[in-house]
Amino acid sequence: MAAISWAARMAVALRRCWRQGWAVILLAPLLAGAGGERVDRLVTDFDLIIFNTEFGTPMDAKIHKWITPIRIFLDARAGPLDLERKELEEHVALLRRLTGLKIEFVPKAADGNLMFVFDTQDRLLGSVNKYLAQPIGSWKDMHGSLCFGIFGVQDALQINFAVIGIPIDAVMSLGKLKDCVIEETTQVLGLPNDSDKVFPSVFNDHSPQVTLTDDDELLVRLLYSPRIEVGMSRAEALKIVRQILEEGGP
Repeated sequence: MAAISWAARMAVALRRCWRQGWAVILLAPLLAGAGGERVDRLVTDFDLIIFNTEFGTPMDAKIHKWITPIRIFLDARAGPLDLERKELEEHVALLRRLTGLKIEFVPKAADGNLMFVFDTQDRLLGSVNKYLAQPIGSWKDMHGSLCFGIFGVQDALQINFAVIGIPIDAVMSLGKLKDCVIEETTQVLGLPNDSDKVFPSVFNDHSPQVTLTDDDELLVRLLYSPRIEVGMSRAEALKIVRQILEEGGP
């Protein structure tokens, strides 16, 4: 597997864990009857989650998302493999529906562009670092995150590589396996931030939510709307997001 170069081309999404959801069919009717206040809030949520990172590092004010198929290599080095794969496959099925992307599992690391690593906490960074050109130094670099995800962008635009690390012993002891799988997999799609202002949400570390809410699903669907293009400026994207919402949703 070719390692990725970080520097200005790298967008980092590190996080903790909390949730996933319910009603794709109900979103359009809900939005169709929504007033301006709800649209304003959803536009603000999109801005907070898409164009910021949870550690205060500003993004480049452009849309980053996958446009090529995602090929997941499951690098499970510890823990209950059947349960790890089940949780991941269930959430991937939802993300396929929300994004329209082709997302598949591959048997070889050399064929993957999203490396999903399960290992014990004492070994996890070493296992993740083999996929990175610039290794993670220590858990201190994680700023207290239980689980983490990192994504890289090609030509400063489309996401073309991601690595997710989950310390399986720690998450199992805390009952956070589902939380971590859902949040990290969703965020490496191009939704890197967590914010206390978005509630309830998996994008809020202080929310008890474990699965994607209707609004969380809507943020993913908005990002992957064909009208929101890779490289689009923040101002243009927010204008189009508002138009989509005022029309009843994606």
